[in-house]
Amino acid sequence: MNFRGELALKFTLQIANQYTVPELVRLAQLAHAEGFKQVWVNDNLCQRNIFVVLAAMASRIPIKVGTSMLVPYFRNPVDIADSVAALSELTEGRELSVGIARGDLARAGHQIDMKKPIAMVRETTLAIKALLAGETISFRDYPASAAYHHIRQQQEFRLAFSPNAPVRFYCGGNGPKILKIAGEIMDGALIGNYYIPLVRARRLDFLLAIARTAAETTQPGKALFDVCELDVSISRDRRRALQFAKPYVAHIMMVLELMGFTPDEFRTIGIEPQLIRSLKEASAVGATLHAASTLIPDDAVTSCFVAGGPQECRDQIATLIEEAERLKFGQIAFSKLGPDYDEAIKLLRNQVLQA
Repeated sequence: MNFRGELALKFTLQIANQYTVPELVRLAQLAHAEGFKQVWVNDNLCQRNIFVVLAAMASRIPIKVGTSMLVPYFRNPVDIADSVAALSELTEGRELSVGIARGDLARAGHQIDMKKPIAMVRETTLAIKALLAGETISFRDYPASAAYHHIRQQQEFRLAFSPNAPVRFYCGGNGPKILKIAGEIMDGALIGNYYIPLVRARRLDFLLAIARTAAETTQPGKALFDVCELDVSISRDRRRALQFAKPYVAHIMMVLELMGFTPDEFRTIGIEPQLIRSLKEASAVGATLHAASTLIPDDAVTSCFVAGGPQECRDQIATLIEEAERLKFGQIAFSKLGPDYDEAIKLLRNQVLQA
């Protein structure tokens, strides 16, 4: 497995609810001990607060931390900026990574009104960057954010202190418009849940080119540091690993259709179109994602997930890492991990990646 970039982990809090904050810190310590360069944590309502978790990690472990993904609807840009700046004081000068995106339609989309998502991501990022740079801002320049968060446009804001470490911004999302913004105002693109099917369907070359062309056009010579999330469920108990992955696979499959995947593209990645129709029919009559996922045969799981025991995960990951190298990603972040984070982290490092 020839990959010259960084290897990282993402802790997806809503599917790791069994871990308390001290236990998440312990798992981040394990990640550091096993040689991973970064831990990303995702942002959700009604879950453990992302900044509390990251502060606990940053204060104890010499590892990079980041948000994947920070949702701009959950808190206003000034609140995010002062949280990020305060968090940077705990990182001992290590980069603090801010991945930002609209949020998952299947979760956040049912909780909040996602108005003007492209504008919200763009304005939130620009406002935070300006505040962290020590500038005084008013929200006349950020009308979508001002309207959503009920901020007075004439009011001026300036942070009372400066960040103590570099802060880099990574844009989530897989559409052309958001990836253009990634190139124009951010430090890289962060390809989330859909890296595996996008790369297998040969869509990712085109999408990354949008961000990289926008970066070069905006600032000649600008090089993006792009990150891909590689969804994995690994366990010595193969059956348990596959069952853990299936609800997330069902969600990914249904979103791929919304992204315009054709029947031929589904077949290319190993999914029969009839399976998509069956999932939609089950959802239409009220089946939960977990219930609908029972329709997915074991051999379809690996269409958009790495899943199984250590040996088969190693075989699946090898080609995906080669693709990440070909596509010039700077980092691979292993996400979801499996039913047992301790086991998954150790198996990934010692039986998959080391080989």
